[in-house]
Amino acid sequence: MTEDEEQTYDGRDSPEIPSPGTDRILLRRPSKMKLGNMLFHLYCETRESETLDETISTATQEVSAVPQDDPNLASWLDDLVNMFLCRHEETEGLDDLENAISNAKRAEPISTMANHDPERLPWLDDLGHMLFRRYVRTGDVDDLNVAISTTKEAKPTPTSTGNDHNRASWLNGFGVMLFSRYKLTGNTDDLEAALSNMSLAVSLTPQNDPGLLGLLNNTGTICSSLYEETGNLSYLETAVSYAEQAVSATPKNDPDLTKRLHNLGLRLLRRYERIGSLDDLNSAISMVEQAVSVTPEGHYERPSYLNSLGGLLLNRYDRTGNRSNLEAAILHTAQAVSITPNDHPDISMWKNSLGDRLFRRYQRTGGMHDLEAALLNTTQAISNTPESNPHLATCLNSRGNMLSSQYEETRNMDDLKAAISSMRKAVQITPKGHSNRARLLSNLGLFSFRQYEKTNDMDILDDALRTAKSAVDETPKNHPDLAKYLGNLGDVLFCRYEQTGNIEDRDSALNLFEESTKCPTAIPVVRVQAARRAIRILSDLSMWGRACELAQDAVKLLPSVCDRSLDRQDQHHAVLQTAGLASDACSLFVRTGRVSQALQQVEFGRGLILGYLIDNPSQPIDDVVEPRARDYLIHERTEAHRQLEDCLDRIRRHRGHERFLLEPTLDELLQCATEGPIIIVNVTSISSDAITVSSSGCKAINLPEITPSQVSVLAGAFGMSRSKDGYGETHVRDIKSEKDVTAKYSVGFLSWLWRVCVRPIFTELDIAPSAEPPRMWWIGTGVASSFPFHAAGLYSDRSREDTLSLTVPSYTPTIKSLVYARSCAARDSEKHGKASVLVVAMPETPGQNPLSGVIKESMAIQQALGDVFKVEYLEKPSAKEVMDRMRQSDIVHFACHGSSDRANPLDSHLLLQTTTLEGPSLDKLTVQAISEKRTLEKARIAYLSACSTAEVKDGQLVDEALHIVSAFQVAGFGHVIGSLWSADDETCIQVAKLFYEYLAQDGRRNATNRVIAEALRYATQEVRTGRDPILWAQYIHSGA
Repeated sequence: MTEDEEQTYDGRDSPEIPSPGTDRILLRRPSKMKLGNMLFHLYCETRESETLDETISTATQEVSAVPQDDPNLASWLDDLVNMFLCRHEETEGLDDLENAISNAKRAEPISTMANHDPERLPWLDDLGHMLFRRYVRTGDVDDLNVAISTTKEAKPTPTSTGNDHNRASWLNGFGVMLFSRYKLTGNTDDLEAALSNMSLAVSLTPQNDPGLLGLLNNTGTICSSLYEETGNLSYLETAVSYAEQAVSATPKNDPDLTKRLHNLGLRLLRRYERIGSLDDLNSAISMVEQAVSVTPEGHYERPSYLNSLGGLLLNRYDRTGNRSNLEAAILHTAQAVSITPNDHPDISMWKNSLGDRLFRRYQRTGGMHDLEAALLNTTQAISNTPESNPHLATCLNSRGNMLSSQYEETRNMDDLKAAISSMRKAVQITPKGHSNRARLLSNLGLFSFRQYEKTNDMDILDDALRTAKSAVDETPKNHPDLAKYLGNLGDVLFCRYEQTGNIEDRDSALNLFEESTKCPTAIPVVRVQAARRAIRILSDLSMWGRACELAQDAVKLLPSVCDRSLDRQDQHHAVLQTAGLASDACSLFVRTGRVSQALQQVEFGRGLILGYLIDNPSQPIDDVVEPRARDYLIHERTEAHRQLEDCLDRIRRHRGHERFLLEPTLDELLQCATEGPIIIVNVTSISSDAITVSSSGCKAINLPEITPSQVSVLAGAFGMSRSKDGYGETHVRDIKSEKDVTAKYSVGFLSWLWRVCVRPIFTELDIAPSAEPPRMWWIGTGVASSFPFHAAGLYSDRSREDTLSLTVPSYTPTIKSLVYARSCAARDSEKHGKASVLVVAMPETPGQNPLSGVIKESMAIQQALGDVFKVEYLEKPSAKEVMDRMRQSDIVHFACHGSSDRANPLDSHLLLQTTTLEGPSLDKLTVQAISEKRTLEKARIAYLSACSTAEVKDGQLVDEALHIVSAFQVAGFGHVIGSLWSADDETCIQVAKLFYEYLAQDGRRNATNRVIAEALRYATQEVRTGRDPILWAQYIHSGA
């Protein structure tokens, strides 16, 4: 089941606060102030702040000299109020607003003013607005309530004003105040009254009135909140429309533009959340980024804009998986909190936002410090949020999610019970019809389901079911989150089926999963996960055709889950969520006899990141801390990707280019097998099969004796220890190797692999002993990805029943990478002159055991090549030195330690060294660094005499084939020699010597693709005689 974290952007989709009527104050009474007023008129002409300061100082002195019983004192005080308000508008100083209010109250006690006095209504209106302004700055609720009652008493009528302008102004101001009280109390009567006032104000305002834009903005703000309360989409569309009108008609230099940009951004976000259009989300981010960029440091609205931008970026992270968006979201929100006083009315909201975003990073990285910080911020937010505040439900939802995750870490039932209690309260205080209620219900159902998993109490399971169903029932059919809620409900139903055997529950769960898969506005990964749940049920029922349809739709979504615009780390995270889908789809299509579609599924859905690296090895956004720089780079990457997609779409509309840069057709795949068959061995829980691809077509061969569980058993059954062979750790070129090695590569395992897999394939292809054995490329998927097909065979005396004796075997991660390798090899074969070989040797490595055979290996290479090749030797170089020298080398040979990184294959590396002030230190030549190197014009062969260079240790990532060997292929080497597991020094020396001797025969400067593959075959056959396969079977040729 999937948690639904509410997006706590808490966008203060805020109204524009009307200013007190300073123009009316000036004109209401004849002024008796002389020097002060002269200076004030001068200020109005020059707008110089020094003049205004002098004006206020002079006017204050003049007023202080007026006797308290002077009948003109009120007029003088009016002028002083006006001056303080002007300076408040300029500087936003709270002291000026306080002085304006105190002088206004001193000027004319409202209680003594006659009801029929013509100055009474505007005076009440002005005082109400000033009090409201102070509430906005201080959060004093008493000011808000007095402002509302005072302004309500000042309500004008058409007859009392004589024109509609003042009436519309009052309606706007009073509507904003009512809306502000709604945000505090959640009282929808205030919200509806605010809309009524605003709508009337809009109808009274001419189209050419400059005040109309502010009215439209404010009316849209209220419509947006009504949408949240009711879920009525028409309110949201009206809100967006008004905001767009306001922004488009506002001049660039208008100070209200920032607020209008901000509000439009938040309304577009709400529409994105409702409809799922990524264009809305990207436009929203652009709007709020503009608002932030032009809002100066210290401006009271800046924290609100920063918090909103953080929420928008978090939404884009959820949609795309781009962690740069998540980090930027945290950075902006933390800044909003840091510059906001603790007594600010919105600080609790923003602290909860920060907690939510830290929690999201915890979910991504597992860092407990983020979870602890998230809980601290959200708990503080709840403690400072009144029960009547509608935002409380959001805080409770956040806390519930965090406590539930803490339970997953600690298995402390108190945490889970607290999570349920928090979520139950959030549901109780959220009225039916509210746009967030379904999210809260879904989470409550999820937490109850977890409680059932702990207690096995069927009553709790039934309660979880009812709550999950309510979440689905309260969600509109085209809502992006519906897919998530359908999946959660399906999980509960399927669990009950497993407990009770009720077929109706199983069938209902299946239907829900299928419905979830078909939600077009949902986040792609949610749809993929739902499809996999449905496929599991359909496979159990042997309903292969229906399962195929779902699998095909899910595979099509994979490029959206692992988008090419993401950086490599984010792509790595994305493929973890869909691992094995393409292999499952392949098995399903083979089951239904559609072999060509099976081939296309497994080729299209595997090696996504590798394919992106081949297409474009551009560097990701790394370690950019400055917020504006990070935002700019994220925006540029996103916009570039959008423009690329638009460009590709336009190209594909042209005749003859309909499939430009799309997945290859079947004919294109078959053409790749003209030099020899390509064999894909696909092992899943559904089926185990081999697909043979030749120029004439593709066939499927069922391999019934291979199952994932059987592979696991056999791997342990043929156990052996490297210590039996007498090789100590100083002879092993794998820094993480273990003494007791998994023994699936023993003679027993290799004979089993021959019998159940390779021999049936050879029989189907009519492979027989030949003076010139055919070339063959192997691709393993899933658990078969590390199978040593090249070493399979019966190793009894004089037997020639083995892969090496009958073929020239090679490997390729995908057919696409094979095509790329061949293009690189074809480029290199056109060159002439003596080839250059760069030998990189690391006999000693900082922090690692020495490799005593490295020097011997280097000497053996030089001896084998003689004068046929130009050999350059680098001992203990840095990664930068190696990368620089590789540009001038046809062949690079590494004799060093290698490491396959389980957590992140992009960090797998060859171990080199760099020199610092403290002396030699470890330097790493990583997969990511190698794969981004595309200026190696001479690159032809990379020989990696190190351990585990073709190994992916994380079982969920094996189909991505991200390892050191594939990185060198991406960098432009058409041929790469690597190893599947640990290698020992002595064997490394012998294999390298024999390989280069074969290449050097007859001065093979431009050896063909076949000759290079034959060179490794020859070396391996020579070395393997009388030796255990664990010592020689790890060497493979990958590429052309």
